[in-house]
Amino acid sequence: MKLKQLSLLCAVACAAFAGQANAQVAGSSAQSIVDDANANGRVVFISGASAVQGGLGQIAQTLFTGTNYYFTGTSASDYRAYAGKLAVAAGGWPAGSNVIIINRAKGGSVQGVNPVARAESIESLNVSTAGCATGAGTSASPFVCGLNTRVPDAGVSDVAPALFDEAANTEGEPAQPELNDAELASLTATPLYGLAFGVPVTKNLPLFHLNKSALSAIMTGNVGTWNAVDASLPESDIIVCRRVNGSGTQAVANLYYGNYPCGNLSSALNLPADRDASGAWDPVARTFTVEGNTGGLVVIENSTSGDVRACLNAAVNAKNSADASGYVSYVTKDRAGANVTVKFKTGVDHHAVGVLSMDSLSSSTAAGNWQFRSLDGAGTYTQEGSSATPVATGTGRFPTKASYIDGTWDMQGWISFNQPTRTTGNKAAVLAQFVAAAQNPSVLTAQSGLKHVAAAIPGTPDPAGTGQVLRAAYAGGDQCAPLNRNY
Repeated sequence: MKLKQLSLLCAVACAAFAGQANAQVAGSSAQSIVDDANANGRVVFISGASAVQGGLGQIAQTLFTGTNYYFTGTSASDYRAYAGKLAVAAGGWPAGSNVIIINRAKGGSVQGVNPVARAESIESLNVSTAGCATGAGTSASPFVCGLNTRVPDAGVSDVAPALFDEAANTEGEPAQPELNDAELASLTATPLYGLAFGVPVTKNLPLFHLNKSALSAIMTGNVGTWNAVDASLPESDIIVCRRVNGSGTQAVANLYYGNYPCGNLSSALNLPADRDASGAWDPVARTFTVEGNTGGLVVIENSTSGDVRACLNAAVNAKNSADASGYVSYVTKDRAGANVTVKFKTGVDHHAVGVLSMDSLSSSTAAGNWQFRSLDGAGTYTQEGSSATPVATGTGRFPTKASYIDGTWDMQGWISFNQPTRTTGNKAAVLAQFVAAAQNPSVLTAQSGLKHVAAAIPGTPDPAGTGQVLRAAYAGGDQCAPLNRNY
């Protein structure tokens, strides 16, 4: 994970932030809350699960009353934090107590599992008067803070901790070891809610009958060109814009397409295809160079969901680009967090499929470079902005909220809240409030990023009658077991 090196690198940045801080947090209405929360140890750190970061941040804010304040790092997709006064007492912390809740999404779901169980100190947002620079503390203009390190009090992952199996579902170069039995036993894993996952495909690939068996053949490396999937499609390389090992989104895909790690691991048949599927990956130069027309599968690993979207966009934009370099490129990170450059050759039709959760739905627009596709048919599922109603066009099974709730759409992850036995007392009481809010169907319905794509775990009370509760569950609660609908 190389966190020590990253921490050293951040020290310079943190010092620079400190010099600017007095113009912002100091003297503002946020200072007394931040200073008091830090002085009294009322800081709660939750790591992991980039796919649901926005919704979890909004859920955290439901614990506060009055004005609360918003903080990010220089990359808002990596770190977010919220500071305010507790609306309800939590253990020995009375109502009105100043509390800071920090969420780290950098590194994805595995950061909500391994360092939580192992009590490892990892990078965190330095929410303090000295640590934060620009901003006003609002969602439109958050305080921007530097980094420090701390041990996470709990974590969030897209699947249960036991599914982060070495080596395809753990991070690092080489892959970090999976949790042992004692480490797994130290975590209480509580399902928060279910999240639908989808199949994004670039618009330059015509609509065709797409099903799970074809996708499984692609994602496990058993087919390399689109015409082999469907004779009506171009004879071009299949580009897979997936996530890095250790990502919860990738763990969901590995489970859905190859039953990994639930299948027979003595066979490589269910292992996901990775960056070594073709010659596009250069581990020395740390580049993916996508030339096109090689006659085989090309797999590009991406650090974040935003990078997957960048991969899909670059695949389409390269065709008509006049970039003097001859490539359209973007930068992502590898399994250990080091920068990687991805390059698509210009003038070539690159046809790509991706791995994304459905909280990217608002990026799937009718006029965009890619759209979520239906299964067992030929259709698209789009949304023209986060406040619009999603639209299904064409045939097949779509990841609508209704079809997800009744089990018709079965590509999903159960968001797991992973709390170690060492987190007790007042922090545990705050986290219990957080879990209750995250499980509440009414809270899910109110979140713009979750209301169309997430639902409460089966059996969750729904007194407000929102209907935002799943009817299909894993047999025995085991995420390796089949889904069963509760009629």
